[in-house]
Amino acid sequence: MEKHKTFNVLFVTRAKKNKKQSDEKLYARITVEGERIETSLGRNVSEGLFDAKAQRCIGNSKEAKQINDFLAIINSRLNEIRKEIILEGKEVSAERIKARFKGNPDPDQVKTPGIVELYDEHNHKFKELTGTPKHAPATYQRHLISRKHVRDFIKSAYNKSDLELELINFKFLKNYEHYLKTHRGCNHNSTMKYIKNLGKVIRLAVAEGYIKINPFDKFKLTYETVNRVVLTSDEVKRIKKLKIKEARLDRVRDMFLFCTYTGIAFVDVQKLKMNHIYKDIEGTKWIKNNRMKTSTEFLVPVLKVPHKIIKKYKNHPLRKTAGLVIPKISNQKYNAYLKEIATLAGIEKELTSHIARHTFATTITLENGVPLEAVSKMLGHTSLKTTQIYAKIQEKTIKNGMKNLINQKLKKKKPEAA
Repeated sequence: MEKHKTFNVLFVTRAKKNKKQSDEKLYARITVEGERIETSLGRNVSEGLFDAKAQRCIGNSKEAKQINDFLAIINSRLNEIRKEIILEGKEVSAERIKARFKGNPDPDQVKTPGIVELYDEHNHKFKELTGTPKHAPATYQRHLISRKHVRDFIKSAYNKSDLELELINFKFLKNYEHYLKTHRGCNHNSTMKYIKNLGKVIRLAVAEGYIKINPFDKFKLTYETVNRVVLTSDEVKRIKKLKIKEARLDRVRDMFLFCTYTGIAFVDVQKLKMNHIYKDIEGTKWIKNNRMKTSTEFLVPVLKVPHKIIKKYKNHPLRKTAGLVIPKISNQKYNAYLKEIATLAGIEKELTSHIARHTFATTITLENGVPLEAVSKMLGHTSLKTTQIYAKIQEKTIKNGMKNLINQKLKKKKPEAA
């Protein structure tokens, strides 16, 4: 039988966050052997009516009598729970008493999921929200891959299919980082992104009370600066002037050029419809929609090249039935066919869906004097800092920006006397 432990119940009040309301919330403070925990009683009391020292309400008002009777019942119930636990031969703890008072199972009866099981729960809920703001299908796919990496690492390092959450600590994260870089061949930034995905599930475990210490309090995510590949004006022209007979390559070229001259991500172009295009009072056509990745709005003018591409597919079946601006193509085929286009155009850089967006940010806009803030809005960036990365890429941008200043200094310099 559980040996006698010090036990005490105190009632306390807390002022409401809304200062306009004069009443206070009632709480029971349960203390067992110095372990203290509070639980809301779901009742309010008029401000100043409850005397903490006397542990009762002052006066003979109807409210005071009702609250005092209520507190007596609560105190009796908490003592009964303590006796029940002692008779069962279980450990008396403030946490166990609170759980039973709230009608919840004892803490040691609650099944704690493993990290993989919790990741599955997270992904299941994420899938149900896919398509809503901040729940893009691509993000869901990344979480599926991340979950697989975690499971494979646990199998490799612990020979288990899952791992207890209390074993997810700083050492686990460092070993997982090493595994991703050595066994999976991930570069540093990709490794950090996978660990960041895991961090979301860890925060869920902390919030649910499964673990008390977040291992990410000590583990720091770091990222290396990446040189983004962009196309020069000449390389873009070579792609435009290519004479392509194959329909598959022609469509991919159109998709790539459309992204290059709008800055719209490939996944967003795939879902872009004609009702996302409108004409302002000056006659300029604009594309306005929200990014799948961040739900941030982007607004970009329809330049000459994308205008021709839009017109080119006006009779395509998918334009008539689904209103799509450009017929869909899978990302896998798209990137594969881009390699063929790069070869035909004599471009040594590896063309990808991302390069088109990077090229719009630099070669098409910044190099032509478009303000950084405008570029940020067109790209749908949530922060100007993200756009500033592109401002550092092109040497040509720096030279153009300094040209006027250099010329002014040369004009001011007087020729020396003979």
